Amino acid sequence: MRYVYPLLIFAGIFLLIVPTVVPVLKTSADFCMLSTNWNGCSQFAKVLAERGNLVWIMNPYNTLDLDEKGVLIVVGPDVDFSSLEIKAVSNFLNRGGTLLLADDFGTANTLIAGLEIDWKFYDRPLGDIFYDKRADFPVVARIEDPGLAYNVEKLVLNVPSVITGSEGEAFSSKVSVVGGKRGSYPIMAETSYGEGRVILLSDPDIVINDMMTENRNFVENLVAYLGSDLFYFDDAHHPDFNPYLITTVYVHRELDREKAFMVFTFVAALLLFIEGGIAGIIVRAIGRLMPAHRGGDIYEDLPEGIDIKTIKRIVNEIQTGTKFGDSYEQGRKGKGIYRAAKRGSQ
Repeated sequence: MRYVYPLLIFAGIFLLIVPTVVPVLKTSADFCMLSTNWNGCSQFAKVLAERGNLVWIMNPYNTLDLDEKGVLIVVGPDVDFSSLEIKAVSNFLNRGGTLLLADDFGTANTLIAGLEIDWKFYDRPLGDIFYDKRADFPVVARIEDPGLAYNVEKLVLNVPSVITGSEGEAFSSKVSVVGGKRGSYPIMAETSYGEGRVILLSDPDIVINDMMTENRNFVENLVAYLGSDLFYFDDAHHPDFNPYLITTVYVHRELDREKAFMVFTFVAALLLFIEGGIAGIIVRAIGRLMPAHRGGDIYEDLPEGIDIKTIKRIVNEIQTGTKFGDSYEQGRKGKGIYRAAKRGSQ
């Protein structure tokens, strides 16, 4: 029995150092969470995965079972949303889910209209005198929510749109211009929907790899602002999804001494518990605490009219294996004595 304990130690150490197999799928598609290119969202996906559970979506929403505790993330969609998908999103939101929709001049307005929300992404770009490097990269002047603004020096956009018909959480400057009209425009807005909420972001480029250096603090704040640890990332509405590499990576792990010590400690404790007799003592103590079985007449609860003598005779025949009962057993004992005496007289 003692040879089992070295085997347990070996198995525990082996599990600590065995290489982990990680599937790898790469693509160059815009806004795809698997793309490590400048226009991909692999770094954004990493932030989401560090926060909680990240689920990759490549199927229509109406074929999925979206948990209402999760967040559906749609970045730069270019494929129309079907009526069945819009209904699925509506049900998801009504149950308490959250939708983060980041777009500028794409097809996200079809989803917003299908949800009967009176907002939309404007079809003209935002211009501003406050920008980073060049005019195509305007800078957000004001972030209302303290949590979103925490440790954010600037939020850099890339040819963004604006959100019309809404209040906002983040705004362009008062001198920004859209369609020839000057004013401060919402870049991020939120509205309630049933038990859930819809969050719009008027520039999907905020979360691409190329702009994570400038926007990482805001992106991390945004992920925390979503208030969940379950994220559904939609790559089903990107028409140019083109996986060019499908492989696996073996991640070799070094022995964690702290965890190895825990393995030794656990096995030593198990050895002491079983071989030291502690387990037997506990079992016997529990046995003494258990109430003793009280015997009784098994025939006393039989219905009236039953011949108890006959029942007893039948039970006795079953127990002895014969219908001759005790007399047969006595005869067998007598034959045994006779045979022993006979052998002794020979």
